[in-house]
Amino acid sequence: MQYFPIFVDGEQLKVLVVGGGEVATRKVELMLKTPASVTVVSPNLSPSLTKLKQSNKITYIEGFYDKSLLNDKQLVFVATENNKLNQQINKDAIAAKVLANVVDSPALCHFITPSIVDRTPMTFAMSSEGQSPVLLRYWRAKLETLVPQNLGKIALFAGKKRQQVKDKLDNVAKRRSFWESFFSSSRSENTQQLDNLFEELISNADNQKEIQPELYIIQAPNHPDDLTLGTLRHMQKSDIAIYDENINADILELIRRDAEREITSKNITLQIESYLNQGLKVCYLTQKNENLNLKNNITSKTHIIKFAHL
Repeated sequence: MQYFPIFVDGEQLKVLVVGGGEVATRKVELMLKTPASVTVVSPNLSPSLTKLKQSNKITYIEGFYDKSLLNDKQLVFVATENNKLNQQINKDAIAAKVLANVVDSPALCHFITPSIVDRTPMTFAMSSEGQSPVLLRYWRAKLETLVPQNLGKIALFAGKKRQQVKDKLDNVAKRRSFWESFFSSSRSENTQQLDNLFEELISNADNQKEIQPELYIIQAPNHPDDLTLGTLRHMQKSDIAIYDENINADILELIRRDAEREITSKNITLQIESYLNQGLKVCYLTQKNENLNLKNNITSKTHIIKFAHL
């Protein structure tokens, strides 16, 4: 990745937009989806920006850019057709330690804005790093059709219930198992049923019940596209992933982000059992046929699933 994806708290942002046309309007409207403070400098404004000024949603400076306007700003969007001015703002921004985005000039950009699927507070952001805008639009449109419109309401509901679940269940594994059961239920897609589903699951949650450890033995293919959906789902459930050194790095990238990762040791059985004895979900990725029968060596009471791809 050339560009590091990051979500910045809008409450902390003061943004300058140079330009008052349609392109500047789109940048302003995007920033106003957050609590950011937005200042626009331009000799004139588009009708949409004029309405935003009249409703006091933006600060408008009628006139031309001056580098002093970068003082106390964190971001600047440059939406002018004056190449010389654009280059000057880029230099001023570097000197002022302000991140600049110059529209349609990747070489002058310190950051780029992603393509967004907005289901606040769930936000999906994608970028092709400027290489293929058409491909990016294609996948954004595809994602729009896949992500339910009510996903934000479901996320807000879960956020309000997190503390109740934390009070009821005394460790991370039990809480994760609870939420996996909640979100995997088809009823969780219906906001009218969220309360009933939650009360049903929380009332049946047993804090004394031990969670059975699980082992997923995965015969890793050479290419990540050859992984089945079932395999991917279990890789995402794992608390720890143990893998042979020859496993494709792109496959390792599909492991759950916060899962621990280890290369296999000389005694793989002992290595795996040490985690199973802690009640964890362990994913083992291998291309060695002899290791696919590893489950015969596991002595702890464990739910074991094997996935073959080669």
